[in-house]
Amino acid sequence: MQPHPLFTLALVTTCLAVWPQPAEIQTGNRVLWLDSAIHATLRCEEQTFELYGPSGLQAGPLASVLNGAFEFTQGLMDKLQFPFVHRNNSGEPVFSERSIVQNSVRETIRSIQRSKFVPWKLYKRHSAFEPDSQAPRHYISTLDIQQGACPKSEPLVPQSYFGDDESYAIDIDDHGIASIKSNCSIGTIRALQTLEQLFFAHSTESGSYTPFAPSSIMDRARWRHRGLSIDIARNPFDSKDLIRTIDAMAMAKLNRLHVHATDSQSWPLEILPFPDLARKGAYQPRHVWGADVLREIQMYGATKGVSVFIEIDMPGHTASVAYAFPDLIAAFNEMDWSTFAAEPLSGQLKLNSSAVHEFVTTVLDDLLPRTRPYTSLYHVGGDELNLAAYLLDDTVKSDDPKVLQPLLQKFVDNVIEACIRHGLQPIVWEEMLLDWNLTLPSVLDNAPSRQTLVQVWRNSERIEEVLKRGHRAIFGDYHYWYLDCGFGVFLDPYPSGKSPPGVPYNTSGGYPSRLKKPYLDYCNPYHNWRQMYTYNPLGNISTHLQEGIEGGEVLMWSEQTDSSDLDSKLWPRVAAAAEVLWAGVREESMLEDATKRLGEWRERGVIDLGLRMSPVTMTWCLMEGGCNL
Repeated sequence: MQPHPLFTLALVTTCLAVWPQPAEIQTGNRVLWLDSAIHATLRCEEQTFELYGPSGLQAGPLASVLNGAFEFTQGLMDKLQFPFVHRNNSGEPVFSERSIVQNSVRETIRSIQRSKFVPWKLYKRHSAFEPDSQAPRHYISTLDIQQGACPKSEPLVPQSYFGDDESYAIDIDDHGIASIKSNCSIGTIRALQTLEQLFFAHSTESGSYTPFAPSSIMDRARWRHRGLSIDIARNPFDSKDLIRTIDAMAMAKLNRLHVHATDSQSWPLEILPFPDLARKGAYQPRHVWGADVLREIQMYGATKGVSVFIEIDMPGHTASVAYAFPDLIAAFNEMDWSTFAAEPLSGQLKLNSSAVHEFVTTVLDDLLPRTRPYTSLYHVGGDELNLAAYLLDDTVKSDDPKVLQPLLQKFVDNVIEACIRHGLQPIVWEEMLLDWNLTLPSVLDNAPSRQTLVQVWRNSERIEEVLKRGHRAIFGDYHYWYLDCGFGVFLDPYPSGKSPPGVPYNTSGGYPSRLKKPYLDYCNPYHNWRQMYTYNPLGNISTHLQEGIEGGEVLMWSEQTDSSDLDSKLWPRVAAAAEVLWAGVREESMLEDATKRLGEWRERGVIDLGLRMSPVTMTWCLMEGGCNL
């Protein structure tokens, strides 16, 4: 994309509060209203398509788009409809880039028109901040999208779609024309997500307006992988929770939703060849995530530019398999769980079992082809493997790392081979490389789609080591970007103050409880949004290695989180991290400006998305400023 000539001018200081912060921005102070009869067109490769008109979707070159919508599984969504799809020559529906772009334009325009966000909190008390609704109006009547490559009408190719150039430019002129320039579909979607933030509702409900004309924005992403990880296994979650989360992620330009789908406590994910796995492994039958629900969540994510990918953590964190297949698990639900697991309950897949090998292969050969149409990633897991559990594994009977390492290598090889066989790029937790010294496909010897990404959760020194060993890294230091920290432990001390017989293992018990007041968790204190915003993921990493960083993730482990408080624990903290991932490392000097912009972003999320986000600051501070110390 060539720089727009307007960007050679000096930047204008404005109160435009886009989040995450664009690379370059300048605005005026003229008010333009959104025309209810706005037309949207797409121009690409010497072709022109009409995307939107007064009656909604238009016929024409995109007449193959279905002029209707089908809804998600009953109860999955209340307020949103599934995106339109194309039909191929055989009349079969096709989920494509073209359908995504068309739907994104439609949803953006309708979201602006439906918005109830009146920004009174952003202005001084009792100030007349709104335009006169009775005065003559000037309208934005045209949305002109210029895209370098036309959106494809063939079935979506996730690696291409999500991996394309996300840069874009927006111009709103004085004459009622809003234009978007991008190189590809994902850039257009990012531009539409910014465009929506330029408009406000009027308190008289007389329309939507932008007070910033003329406007010019040029923007690009700092890192490719900008993610949020949610654990849906420790506590149960509803599919609506992820739909709602995807909406907020899109508003913050996050593009990877990592679903930690199973763990020792429950297995809610349906695996079609093994119906008992989720039927018995989920907390309740109503908590099973069926194949159709997973597909629809992944498709919905794709329409918002969010790749939804799955983690089945193996071979540790798998005790829930025993509810359906007890012979596959070693050290299941031992009384002395702390010897055999990081948290209750204990149990790991046996490490030298042909039955386990067959089970894992069957699970992956079912799941991976179903996720492949909507993502190019799969998370293998591999963290917190407990050595003592393998003393109770009848196929191993050893906790010696020298015995376990080649068995673990064989196990992980099988999983990674399945990923590559099904066209998915594997991700592993750092322990597999740094603690177990496994050989993994790396940047040194494989095509990018076959390289193993390594997710690092401990510290920057571990990131440096991953990069030195030829792997691309995903950061997310638990000292900064773990969202479950600071709420205290979820465990209780022994009622008598001493352990029962059998704890520790093979003893008569009587050991003092390890839990003491004030019952702090392992990663306290609470990581507030300012701490997350000022986290420098590049600290202590050699400059020449930094290009090997793929991006980062914020992580929500759910031992003390469920549907009722998910929103408030995620937001606005995740959005603070999203600006780091999109715009680059932030400085402490940026916090005052960030408070204002994030405060506006939060108000949009609360009012227009219905999210129960925590406040950024006091209303008085947003209105008056001066809350410095």
